[in-house]
Amino acid sequence: MQLFCRNAFKVNHILSDYEKLARDILSHAQGHSLAIEVIGSSLFGRNVSQWRSALDKLRYNKSRDIMDVLRISFDQLEEEDKEIFLDIACFLHGLHEDYVKDVLNIRGFHPECGLQVLVNKSLIRYEHGEICMHSLLRDLGRCIVREKFPKEPIKWSRLWDEEDFHKVMLDNQVN
Repeated sequence: MQLFCRNAFKVNHILSDYEKLARDILSHAQGHSLAIEVIGSSLFGRNVSQWRSALDKLRYNKSRDIMDVLRISFDQLEEEDKEIFLDIACFLHGLHEDYVKDVLNIRGFHPECGLQVLVNKSLIRYEHGEICMHSLLRDLGRCIVREKFPKEPIKWSRLWDEEDFHKVMLDNQVN
C-alpha cells in the first residue's frame, strides 16, 4: 500500500476518498511491485471518476496477467510518448541519456518532455546517466510491436532481433 501511495499520491498514506478504490486496484496488481508502481504512477493527479474507469479496465477481464495490467499505462500515453516507449523497449534501453535524446531528436520527437512523462509513469528510470527499463516493460513493448503480425517481422515498425532482421532482408531480396 505504501509503494502504491508513494506513486499514486506522492505521499506515504492513502487519501480517504480513494481507499476502497486503491484496495481494489491493488488486488489486481497481485502484489507485483512493478505493476503497483506503474499503476500508481498512471493514476497520479487523476480524480475518483478516472480511478473508477481504470479499475473497470482492470475488472474487464478477470484473468489479466501482469502484461495486461502494465499495458493499461502504455495505452494512456499520448502517441509520441508511445513511440518513445517502443524505441526504448526495442533499441535504447541501457544507453546513455544524451545519446537517447539525440536519437529521439533525429526521429522528430521531443525527448525532454517524452522521457519525463515515461519517468513520471514509472515506465523508465535513469541509472548512472543511462535510460533503463524493467525487463517486463521491454517485453511488453516488443509484444506491442509484434501483436498485429506476430509471424511477419517485415510488417513490424521496429526490428531489434538479428535473426528477424536477417529474415526480412533475405525476403526483401527475393521479392
